Amino acid sequence: MDQKQRPQVEVPPTPRVLILPLPAQGHVTSMLTLAELLSLCGIDVTFLNTDHVHNRLFRHADIEARFADYPGLLFRTISDGLPDDHPRSNDRSITEVLHSMIATTKPVLNEMLVSGALGSVTCIIADGAFAGFATNLACELHVPIIYYQPASACCLWTLLCFEDIIKAGELPIRGINSKS
Repeated sequence: MDQKQRPQVEVPPTPRVLILPLPAQGHVTSMLTLAELLSLCGIDVTFLNTDHVHNRLFRHADIEARFADYPGLLFRTISDGLPDDHPRSNDRSITEVLHSMIATTKPVLNEMLVSGALGSVTCIIADGAFAGFATNLACELHVPIIYYQPASACCLWTLLCFEDIIKAGELPIRGINSKS
């Protein structure tokens, strides 16, 4: 009796989400929680942090123990483009980090995605601060993108634009009934 051979069915890969936070404590912390929730749902996650923030996380928090139960969660790093001795802890320096990352990170991130160094990414969740270059990458790679906006981002946006808003005469805000 001939046994019929069953056709091989391709098993779709497990979804892998790339999470790209702004390298600031509130953003990283909330996106780590998001990574944990996705991992609990059985979704593989690659958490991409700057070298500087990654080293601080692993030095000052027990990240390995917290995420030990999630084998599908990978931590990867990328340079923020600034020298190691650059201060990254005040409002002005976060602006410099953001501008440096936008200028230097896109080609490196593109290569990491294409080479598979971040796993087989099926979706990108990017911090809203990276909307421009993250959108371009997602479109180039035909990968869906979701923007995640931690609450503290509004504060950051205000800090980044405050001087320009004042120079433009937008602040203080004058109502219809004001005398100026």
